[in-house]
Amino acid sequence: MSSVSSHSSPSETGGQTLTGRELLARVLARMDSQLPWFQVLPAARRAAIEEITRSLVEAFVSYCSHPDPSAVPRVFGEAPAELVRSISLEQTLQLIRVSVAAVEDSLVGPEAAAYREASLDFSRQLAFEAAEIYAVSRASPGLWDPRLEQLAIDSVLSGRGVADLADRLGAVGWRGGGASVVVVGAVGDTVDEDRLRRAVWAAGADALAGVRNERFILVLSLPVVAAGGHEANEAQSEDTDAIGRVQQIARDIVAATLSETTVLGDVVGSMADAATSARAAVSGARVVHTWLQVPTIVGADQLLPERVLNGDSDARTALLQRVLVPLQDGASDWLETIAIYLDSGRSIEGCARALDVHANTIRYRLARVSEVLGFDVTAPRNAFTVQCALRLAS
Repeated sequence: MSSVSSHSSPSETGGQTLTGRELLARVLARMDSQLPWFQVLPAARRAAIEEITRSLVEAFVSYCSHPDPSAVPRVFGEAPAELVRSISLEQTLQLIRVSVAAVEDSLVGPEAAAYREASLDFSRQLAFEAAEIYAVSRASPGLWDPRLEQLAIDSVLSGRGVADLADRLGAVGWRGGGASVVVVGAVGDTVDEDRLRRAVWAAGADALAGVRNERFILVLSLPVVAAGGHEANEAQSEDTDAIGRVQQIARDIVAATLSETTVLGDVVGSMADAATSARAAVSGARVVHTWLQVPTIVGADQLLPERVLNGDSDARTALLQRVLVPLQDGASDWLETIAIYLDSGRSIEGCARALDVHANTIRYRLARVSEVLGFDVTAPRNAFTVQCALRLAS
């Protein structure tokens, strides 16, 4: 017997092979007919339970192929918060019984009796796993307790007490702590939090989510990867990859779950620095409406000019560091050229006349400046950013 998938054949009934999809359909149909609470679950929570049920069926069929009471697959470990948030322990035990019974009824042939014996061990161990999960969630204010989650969000936003919450979050299944980013949604934008959490967990990260001042706040964090000794250099080399990964996850999650303009804070190397990301995201959210053609997903660093004009000292420092320092470290004529180019209404010919050089010389210098800064300084938005930085330095 192989594991369940859309193409596998875990069982046979009446001489016909059942695919994994058909077997799962039978299990879900049994749940619909025998579990009244399953029929009335909200769509988002029902989808979450169906995904857990799929994992349960896969694990059960796989275990029956190679039964080992000491190595029963952990079905609920991937998303304990989703399970506890959606249904009670009693309902979880009902789900296990009905799912296993539905699969057992689909088993035929001489090995069916052995499979049913193995299912007793599987069901018992799975019930223990479920009991452990619910015991932890009751024993302390868990991640599934909105109070702790909101307290954690408040700590990130204020920059106080984040480290103190780390142990409490970890004790209830929080996997985050590594590269992190804070996301601030638009006022009034509604979010399907269940869908968002499933997407974050599936991407290998963890999330804190809540609403503050009518804005949706998401703290997204990757698991911590510990390294020491000869592994330290390798871990350090992965930092850049982790930052890029968490940024991509954040953009994917926002695109899939939020509909209005959303601001992504700066990605930081660890959860301990998440307050820095939060300050940038909140600051960006305050001024994002002033950019008339703003993208639906915008980084706080793309809003540096507006944030500076709104009195954000962090943005002022970042803007000078990003624009002025590279220009000062470059060729002696770069600063003068870009300043006159911008003051001339971005006219290459006007700038060339003012400096008494050929227009192609101006084009070359602008190309070099763009290369050093990492963006095209002749584009209107970028030119505005550079001009703000030059005004700050004057």
